[in-house]
Amino acid sequence: MRSIIEYVKLKYPFVYNYLVSFVNKVILATRPYSIYVTDNLGGSFKSYFINNDMPLKINALKKDLDLESIELVQIIVQRLLYYPDAKNKRWTSKNNSVVGGLLPIETKTQKKLIERQIEIVAKSVKLSKQMIEESVFYFYHGLSLLPMEVHKYIAGQHFMDLGAYAGDSAIALSKYQYSKIFSLEISLKSIGQYYLNMKTNGISDERYEVLNIGVASSDNELPVKMYDTGSTGLSLYRRTGKYDEILVEKKSLDWIVEQNAIQPKFIKVDIEGAAMDFVKGASKTLAKFRPVLSIAIYHNPTEFFEVKPALEAMLGNYTFLIRKLTSGVKNNLIHSEVVLLGYPNELIATK
Repeated sequence: MRSIIEYVKLKYPFVYNYLVSFVNKVILATRPYSIYVTDNLGGSFKSYFINNDMPLKINALKKDLDLESIELVQIIVQRLLYYPDAKNKRWTSKNNSVVGGLLPIETKTQKKLIERQIEIVAKSVKLSKQMIEESVFYFYHGLSLLPMEVHKYIAGQHFMDLGAYAGDSAIALSKYQYSKIFSLEISLKSIGQYYLNMKTNGISDERYEVLNIGVASSDNELPVKMYDTGSTGLSLYRRTGKYDEILVEKKSLDWIVEQNAIQPKFIKVDIEGAAMDFVKGASKTLAKFRPVLSIAIYHNPTEFFEVKPALEAMLGNYTFLIRKLTSGVKNNLIHSEVVLLGYPNELIATK
């Protein structure tokens, strides 16, 4: 058998390469993977379910949502209940149905559509392939799902990118014509890469500013020592590792906005578990500027169940939607990239 394979490889290299590619695809299609729920970024969903009045929490979350959001919440809750926490993850077969059924974004048709578009985008931006994610370069943190009136409202305005990583969002969101984007990032390693990526992709210095600061619920919190992994998952809620130690200053969004003369009309928040800290420290900013919001709420149960009700109590006359911005399901993608989108009702004439 080995001699036959070697003969084909030498005599018919194109046939050999095709067969290898086909076999690899079969292996990937049948290889088992894990499905689990994130439990190390601010609390376990399982514990939250036990210690709270969940019918009350779920009803508060679903209140005034559109049908698509309600169906998504119902499916995600089923998954959070069924699948194990990360510390107890186990292998599962790809032949097993995903609990709750597939969301529209998770179907094969939608996945192929997104993959084709991502391939096109990958050729037009100068970033590593790993940085070109669906949530950023296909859904643009949910902006692609919102009405044109929202796009007009934010065009030419200040954006804020909370959890900026290495500039992928700042590069993608330039499509929406911000006048300047203020990017908050706690990792010095990521900030170094951010500057390089912005220069490589032709974003002028005048259009962005990086603030090395963490988002807090108040202005009197002490700086935090942590290890700078430079990864997308670097979090104030997870401070372990064997990397360079950094000291992270923490301030409320209201303080950050006032000190830097920011007038935000779009705020993207993906700060690895600290979305409720953002809400608690942003009341003045949200009331004054009434920005469009994209908030990742999947890291922990407080984000998922309490951010929307807290914003509703703070803001009047807003529309909120909940969407999942990734087509994957393996590992923790059954609930990852679930975001809360919000915009002022006065933008839409029929509201």
